[in-house]
Amino acid sequence: MTQPSSQRSLATVSSLFQNFAERECINVSPLYYQLAIEVAQNQYLLQLASKARTRQPIPNLFFGAVHFLLLSEPTLALAQYYPSITKGLSSRIPIAAFLDFCKSKEAELIELLQTRIVQTNALNRTAYLMPIASSRFRDSEGVNLVDIGSSSGLTMNFDQYRYNYNDKIEIGEGRVQIKSSILAGKLPTFEKVVKIKRKIGIDQNPLDLKVPDNAIWLQALIWPDLLERFARMEAAIEEARAANISVLAGSQLEDFRALINSVPKEESLLVYHTHVLYQFSPAERLAFRELMNDIGTSRNLLYLAVEGHSIFDDILPLSIGIQIVLTTYQAGIKTVEHLGTTDGHATWIRWR
Repeated sequence: MTQPSSQRSLATVSSLFQNFAERECINVSPLYYQLAIEVAQNQYLLQLASKARTRQPIPNLFFGAVHFLLLSEPTLALAQYYPSITKGLSSRIPIAAFLDFCKSKEAELIELLQTRIVQTNALNRTAYLMPIASSRFRDSEGVNLVDIGSSSGLTMNFDQYRYNYNDKIEIGEGRVQIKSSILAGKLPTFEKVVKIKRKIGIDQNPLDLKVPDNAIWLQALIWPDLLERFARMEAAIEEARAANISVLAGSQLEDFRALINSVPKEESLLVYHTHVLYQFSPAERLAFRELMNDIGTSRNLLYLAVEGHSIFDDILPLSIGIQIVLTTYQAGIKTVEHLGTTDGHATWIRWR
């Protein structure tokens, strides 16, 4: 294999896999925990993973690419170690088998690493989206949603899901169940799930779920030993294909402005993004905030940002972790609120 085209050193890539194992997988996915530790020590696999396009979380993209090929061709030998395919239990993938597979599929993996991006559509994030929207738009005839970095737009379908909090609170109906634990505070107050008028997303690489490979890619980004999430994603994809969700291509500030301004000013609007701004440079993040402030001078809207704490360093003093921050623009007045803290998959929420 040729040397990595990027400037990433193998030591840097190794640390990414090590951190991925210790910070994200250790209490969630035994399969990826073990595999990430192994990859972090294998020069060939690190070199292959370093082919990933810039501004992408390399471990997620690399493991997703392997998973995609196996889901596309489930008779391959490595597939027997993936519970998402066998529907059985497995806590270890032999590194020798994984290495052989990657060597045999090197060209296909490099193409995926350089053309695909991590678009997880973590459905559980609707565990905070739904109550925030439903409480803030209680008196509205219906809210318009604009999802920045929406991928296929599955989180905009939150009005179609069923919610369970702490195995006690049940809200809504639907095939797709969202489960989360409230570790502090309580749910925002609302009587019913808010009605959604328009579901409009924008993404640099929108996924049309009517294209089979796009649906497989979304499934591939689910960690293979999280069978409940995998089954839920299958159901959510089926529902999204029947829903009135519009996702447009765009990644520039003027694309965002045009999309937001397409919603009539007299109608309720929620603009949101979850785990997106880490892909923006500091200058791009600042420009995006200035764009939202500019739009907020001439119309009422809510802007919800759920990102790592460092994204908000120049706005609010926040503790380490993923923070839920809501900005309200009302009659030209801007109000910023810290609503709580969560984890990447919204398996728990600490409401303020």
